[in-house]
Amino acid sequence: MTFLEPFTIQRGAIHAIPIIHYNMEMASQVKLAIETLKPDCIAVELPETMQDKMQHAASRLPDISVVIAFNHENNPLYFLSEPCDATFEALRSAAERHIPSFCIDLDVDEYPDIREHVPDPYAIQRLGLQVYYELYEKSAAEQKILPTRQDLQRETYMARRLKELSLSYDRILFVGGMAHIANVLKLTQSRSFPSLYHSERDLVQLCTLTPESCRDVAAEYGWISKKYEERRETITIDGPLDRQKAIFQLYKESSEKYIQNYGHAFAGYNLHNLMKFVRNYALIGGQLMPDLFKILTAAKGCVDHNYAYEVWNLATSYPHLRNIDGLPELDLSIEDVWGPSKIIRFHMKEKGRKDFDFFQKRKDKSAFRFKPPGPFTICSYPPEDIAIERFGDFLKKKGCQILSEEAGRTVPFTTSIEDGLDTRETIRHWHEKKLYVKVNGKPPGGVGSICIIFDEDAPEEGTPYQEKYPWGTTWLGEHSQESDMAFYATPITKQVVGPGISRCEYGGFLMSYPPRRMANVWGDPDYRDCRTKAEVLLMASIDYAVKPMIVYVAHKPPRKIFKSFARRFGKKVIYIPIGQLSPVTLNKLRVFHVLDGHDKRDIADEYIF
Repeated sequence: MTFLEPFTIQRGAIHAIPIIHYNMEMASQVKLAIETLKPDCIAVELPETMQDKMQHAASRLPDISVVIAFNHENNPLYFLSEPCDATFEALRSAAERHIPSFCIDLDVDEYPDIREHVPDPYAIQRLGLQVYYELYEKSAAEQKILPTRQDLQRETYMARRLKELSLSYDRILFVGGMAHIANVLKLTQSRSFPSLYHSERDLVQLCTLTPESCRDVAAEYGWISKKYEERRETITIDGPLDRQKAIFQLYKESSEKYIQNYGHAFAGYNLHNLMKFVRNYALIGGQLMPDLFKILTAAKGCVDHNYAYEVWNLATSYPHLRNIDGLPELDLSIEDVWGPSKIIRFHMKEKGRKDFDFFQKRKDKSAFRFKPPGPFTICSYPPEDIAIERFGDFLKKKGCQILSEEAGRTVPFTTSIEDGLDTRETIRHWHEKKLYVKVNGKPPGGVGSICIIFDEDAPEEGTPYQEKYPWGTTWLGEHSQESDMAFYATPITKQVVGPGISRCEYGGFLMSYPPRRMANVWGDPDYRDCRTKAEVLLMASIDYAVKPMIVYVAHKPPRKIFKSFARRFGKKVIYIPIGQLSPVTLNKLRVFHVLDGHDKRDIADEYIF
């Protein structure tokens, strides 16, 4: 059985589907079961005394509602009506198919809050509901949770109501919780039932949520509910929504907002790091798919707090909250509905409170021109040169460290502590009663070139190729403290921000030491067989390196042919995944400015922010 084949447990006219409340995968299974089984009536595990309000709330979907009642101590009881709740999905589908629906649960005043350890419902997407239910029963048997008196009363009452309905309907679909469904079906075989009575309710009210409250208290965050709503009508054709793909799409669309609102670049490797990080984070917590807290934590850790805020904003927004019938709006907190919860905070980077905007307002950028007298007059902005040279020094040290660690070894302690105690190896050989120390290898020579690739700018299969970084050039260092540089970037005249000052963005660049040796790599016939601009830069890095190490930073490692090419000349390419470096630093370095003459350096700081 697969997730496209609905699973029900049949006892005569009753077809029961076991569910866990407020879960998108469970709601999908209920929708599939209704479309396939085509029942005569539907019964759900909701209080019978609130049936009218529950049906009204289901009829308002996809708008979110709250059915609120009060116990004998006047404490509120909340029932959220969401698209991704299986019981409200059942009531909603019954209304759409014009078949009767019933709330058959006993209304008890105090129900204990029992938190069961259940398998991650995402397993239904891969295994199907039947296998998942069998895993749940196995897990429940191991936990040995005894039913309470309220449980037994509710199960007895639901069994009686189902037996009554079976006298009038030939095919009944019962949507009930996994913890109760087996016992309810067993009790339907009883010949007599005890008298049970509902708790008295002075007031049962139907309300809705404010948009701000909806972001906090919705059981399934708005992004999942919205995507489920889009897939709901074609679920029997396209299959249920895959939560993993929905999370990836959430990260991807949030990156577009991040670029639009903050102007930072968002490299493709960020998505790879996010999905890998959030998968591992979920597995540590015993989950297959992460919850919203883990999704946001991954966004903060892999990119920055501004991006995490964009993810939160998109994940919790819900476009179907319209309240067209004018219900009272409740401003509830997550503690009101679900109790204590984790808090996540965003420390966003903002502009200074005194930005002196009048400097910018008086500049009409449409009047600026970028017309260098010749190709040899353009120059860089010195503060950016200093920043990128410092970053190059950092990569040199990191490359040497990596190679040194690769060549390192662990040996027993004799006369010297060498490069430090190796605790892991010492514990492993504890029975020998010896200390083990680290001996780092000595890297050959030093770093001759650094190559950083932000975007390969290569055509993707199945899509028309549109070049993003068409400008390629070579810059020579102006003095001994600078390196020669070759790069490809956005067009030099695309974004003119001042008189003779253009803002560009690197797609990739190489830095080679010492300076004033590099020819124009983009016109060199030796590189005509390279597949991408990134490969041109890497091959040039190998050719122009006077020291044996080349540091290569990119989203993916170079082809083996380049390592073999470097080996022919006694050199070694050290690959560093770009995801290991700070995205904040990379975003700063990726943007640079070109001046159409050295005279513009005196005024550049007035236009570059």
